[in-house]
Amino acid sequence: MATAPKISLDQRVEFGTDPWIRALAESLEDANLPVGVTFRHAVLLRNAPRHLTDLPDSSLGFVVDIDDRRVTVQASVDDESSNVSSLDYNRAQLLATTVLGTNPDVAARRIKDARHLAHSELPLPLDSSDLDDDLKIELRRAHDRMALRTIANPDVVQRAHALGLAENLDELDERGYTVLHDAFSSEFADELRDEAHRNHDSAPPDVGFRATMLLKRGRLWEEAVIHPWVITLAEYLLGRGCLVYQSDSIVKGPELDTHPGLHADYGASRVAEPFPEYCVEATAVWAIDDFDAAAGPTVIVPGSFRNRRHVPPGTTREGGVLIEMPKGSIAFWHGASWHGAMPRQRSGRRTSLHNAYARFFMRPLERYDDIDQEIVDRNPPIFSTLCGLDDAFGKSGYHGADFDRMRYAAQSKYGATTY
Repeated sequence: MATAPKISLDQRVEFGTDPWIRALAESLEDANLPVGVTFRHAVLLRNAPRHLTDLPDSSLGFVVDIDDRRVTVQASVDDESSNVSSLDYNRAQLLATTVLGTNPDVAARRIKDARHLAHSELPLPLDSSDLDDDLKIELRRAHDRMALRTIANPDVVQRAHALGLAENLDELDERGYTVLHDAFSSEFADELRDEAHRNHDSAPPDVGFRATMLLKRGRLWEEAVIHPWVITLAEYLLGRGCLVYQSDSIVKGPELDTHPGLHADYGASRVAEPFPEYCVEATAVWAIDDFDAAAGPTVIVPGSFRNRRHVPPGTTREGGVLIEMPKGSIAFWHGASWHGAMPRQRSGRRTSLHNAYARFFMRPLERYDDIDQEIVDRNPPIFSTLCGLDDAFGKSGYHGADFDRMRYAAQSKYGATTY
């Protein structure tokens, strides 16, 4: 039986909408708010998606008012309070879907990462130095309760433009690949490397250069698979509701040729030729270490996804372009692209993370529909979606299909790449 997310599908809400505001009010009303404390904060959300607002300036907003444990949260775009945060909708949504957790150091790092990816300072009311400590704790808990049920803007193109990814979409359309620069911090890279090396070093001898099934092997990998820039590109190519196809790390030693020749990533799924005109699988490769020419970087043939076929026998890497990128970058490509990797030509080891995604009707290489309940319950809804828990596949019973999940997939426009 598939793992059932603690937050049911009908409890999920789109950021900034009336149902989201009602859910926020309920979350604060259930909080253990301190006696005698007042708090008021207004949020103006600019550049909201058109399907949510008819206002000429595309704005949404809400005001949170707490007065001696009495809570009021109401939709408003005009607030006279001096305590107003004016934010881009999609950038604020990035923070709204970040679960901070209970570890202060981890929470600080996640806030820092979210602000970096949003290209914004994204002021958090709970960061205020003059805020009552007990209230701050309850606001943080309310934030996390909302993050666990908040879904992102389904208008993926509008979201991409707001997050500064428009050029990356153009490169995917033209070349079939793109590079997300400065996509994660050096500190996070070091944490990923340490964890990857622990996995690889503890493996039996001669097991190979991969460690797989990473989503069941630690929180770092959970964070990585829902990277908001990567998810935006994945949904652009694969549509909403896309799945994790495989999550694995590679440790590449001297002279190791991990991917001789060229291949398309459709090979494992035996996608028939000619390939569909739309993308069915895409891959994100994280440069945990530098990908320079001597490190054994990815080599790719630009535009080759348009061939819509597997690489013919005897095809060499000649004519391919090296994807050279510094530590902290992520390469993302259309799975029909012809690509491979060059041998490592120096001492030491190069570590990388490979997260592949597929359309929601594809059969992935890795199964996560039985993933531990605890893992699902500590992540935002996109994680459940990626694990295949939200759709109806594999969940039929003696009395028919899971129509609740079928309706949810239809209402959420799973498979759609435009809104």
